[in-house]
Amino acid sequence: MNIELTEKTNITWQLSRIRTENHRTEQERYDEATGLCPDILKVDEEIKTLSFSEVRARLISGEAASDISGRIAALREKRQNLLKGIGLPADYLDPIYNCPICRDEGVVDGAVCKCVRMMQIRDLYKNSNLDKILSTENFDTFDLSYYSNEGTADKPSPYDNALHILNKAKNFVQDFDKSFDNILLYGAPGLGKTFLTNCIAKNLLDTGHSVLYLTSNELFEDILSSYVMGRSKSQMLADIYDSIFTSDLLIIDDLGTELMNNFVQSQFFEIVNRRILEERSTIISTNLTLEELSARYTERVVSRMVQHYTFYYLYGKNIRYQKRTAYFKNKD
Repeated sequence: MNIELTEKTNITWQLSRIRTENHRTEQERYDEATGLCPDILKVDEEIKTLSFSEVRARLISGEAASDISGRIAALREKRQNLLKGIGLPADYLDPIYNCPICRDEGVVDGAVCKCVRMMQIRDLYKNSNLDKILSTENFDTFDLSYYSNEGTADKPSPYDNALHILNKAKNFVQDFDKSFDNILLYGAPGLGKTFLTNCIAKNLLDTGHSVLYLTSNELFEDILSSYVMGRSKSQMLADIYDSIFTSDLLIIDDLGTELMNNFVQSQFFEIVNRRILEERSTIISTNLTLEELSARYTERVVSRMVQHYTFYYLYGKNIRYQKRTAYFKNKD
């Protein structure tokens, strides 16, 4: 990831464009409705006049005159009936907002709105080409045929195991808003761990959730090291750092590839612990075995994960190797 690329993104400009497009749509609808029913213009003029009277009443007496408020309500109802009379929805002329929370301003109650966080994350994905990956790696394209049906007496076949984990991943998405859970996916390289996390990310992004996806190196080297150590004052970097803790779902891919030191240990615990306390889900994938995981990270972070994460073990033959072998065979 190149964090500097995200500086090219201007969220303020994006919000302005959204508001402009919505205002244009509102005007087109208004022209359409009043063209079909000119009486709407007269009603709106009456509403405007009475609204000014209502404001004056508030300034003089500190409260609105009830008779004026009642007349405005009746006119608005008449307006809705006029719209229905020409075959349009009653709310057809209501203001249009992509985000009804902040009304496309990007700020609500003095805080950055969730929609801005999602825009920043989506821009991060575009800059890292992840949006293209998510279009091809999703639940519809997860291919179980690469997993063998041959099991043993002490464990299910790789196919049955992968099918079980796939179904659990789908349940995780389905129940995301109803229950709090975290996932640790572990196993040898090339078994579909990253593919599966992409499936989950794609589904949750499509349903309006904020998902931050980072490799372990990106998380600790590009973001935490630069931001926490003060090497960068980038506002975008600060926003990404905030999203590590506030996104609906954080995905850390390839845990164990980062350079280990005390800084990484403390930051990793901070992320795991804080997201657990605030009940924000996290998914971690790693090539480490459970023994290696326990040896590499502190007891307090491992114990938190054991208590609050569901562990899934993928095993079988390396899928990337199978694909490469098939590719060269087809070329011959």
